[in-house]
Amino acid sequence: MRFAAAGIATAVVYALLVAWVPLLPNNLYTPLLDLGKITAYTWTSAFEYLAIIGALYALYALAYLLVRRGAASSAAIFVLGAIFAIELIGAYPATAVDVFGYIAHGRVLADHHANPFLTPPNAYPRDPILPFLAFPGEPSQYGPAWVLLGDTLASLARGDLLTEIVLYKVVAALAHLAGGLLVLGIARQLGASVCLARASSLLFVWNPLLLWEMVGNAHNDGLMVLGALLAVWLLLRGAERFSLPALIAGGLIKLPVVVIAPLLVIAVARRRVLLAVEGAALAVVLAAIVYRPFWEGSQTLTALRRTDLFTASLGSVLRLALAPQLGMSTATEIARAVSLGAFGLVLTLCVGLALRARTTVGLLTLAYVVLLAGALLATTWFQAWYLVWPFAFGAALADGRRHLEVAALSLGGFLQYLVFIYLWVIGVFPPYESFGLQAVAYLAIIGPLLLALVVTRWPRPARVSLQAKEMVDAD
Repeated sequence: MRFAAAGIATAVVYALLVAWVPLLPNNLYTPLLDLGKITAYTWTSAFEYLAIIGALYALYALAYLLVRRGAASSAAIFVLGAIFAIELIGAYPATAVDVFGYIAHGRVLADHHANPFLTPPNAYPRDPILPFLAFPGEPSQYGPAWVLLGDTLASLARGDLLTEIVLYKVVAALAHLAGGLLVLGIARQLGASVCLARASSLLFVWNPLLLWEMVGNAHNDGLMVLGALLAVWLLLRGAERFSLPALIAGGLIKLPVVVIAPLLVIAVARRRVLLAVEGAALAVVLAAIVYRPFWEGSQTLTALRRTDLFTASLGSVLRLALAPQLGMSTATEIARAVSLGAFGLVLTLCVGLALRARTTVGLLTLAYVVLLAGALLATTWFQAWYLVWPFAFGAALADGRRHLEVAALSLGGFLQYLVFIYLWVIGVFPPYESFGLQAVAYLAIIGPLLLALVVTRWPRPARVSLQAKEMVDAD
């Protein structure tokens, strides 16, 4: 009963959020809106934002604890999660305009029969989608599988903007719910109890940031991560041969997930080297087939661009700290090198540890660390939706400590929006990009995670109850 009440209350809060930033009747047709423009850049709006996010996370935490105690079935978790997703189809993508870019690139292929990796949307100035784009001169930054899906959706929508937005949101919602099912299956395969496995799925399906970014903003990261989760599920189910192709299928949506490929190869090779070779061959063939219609040499690999953009990242903080002494150009090069070097070090260490890891859980934990480092170190132009990368693995590991870490990290994603959308424009920071702004934004992201790390590693009294212990440690 308490779980149902938590679910109903959560649905009410999402209804309030949708009413606060509705897709219709007018917002959808006003180019380049954002949360601040819709709600006004005021302290009142900032507090309303915090109240909505705070309510969602309080209910989220309550529901998680109830599920850990056996208070809900898997069906109830997913039915309510689906209701939240359906509600968010009616929300305007108020913190990102990427979905309009998806639509534009889909139209480049479907309507103009051009290669989206070579031809930017502004090559067709009469297309009415153009005013909605943040980067109209930029070709698609995603994988060929995503471009082909965009072509299909554009063909179905026939130029109707509302239909296209809804189609992308539906695809994202389905991918999100499917990801939750895989999290549930992976947790069970790793030996988690029924209650802990269900809590893992709730952690993923009900997470406010994931729901907002994947459905509200219609990002494609959830579909990318679905490939990675499928790869792990296949590995655990004994279908190792198809594990790496599944991961690459996710990478053909969006590239970042392939950073865990070395760890997956090691996991498969530990069972049978020939299966790893066969899986790698199948992955290469799959990538070649999907890329073939678009391939025009290395220029087709547009996903490797955007390395000159910096915001809300370790690189952005370091860059602005060094710029007064070294100049912006040199500071940019150093910041990029440090960010990528730090990630490279983490990746190298994790691969080395993977070679000695004795359990699948150990390997998957290393994959989680690599994805976390990818989001927080390698990415110099950080965006909140990147947090779905480590979140999926943190949830699937079915460990209370990982659960607290990723839940806290997701809260940091929302706090970053508070800094940039409200505090900056209201006047807390100077009206230009500054070291203080970037440092506070990065601290807003990682602060809850750091606090969670302290909490999970703080020495506990020896007489702590078994019930309290279960809320922190994995079954």
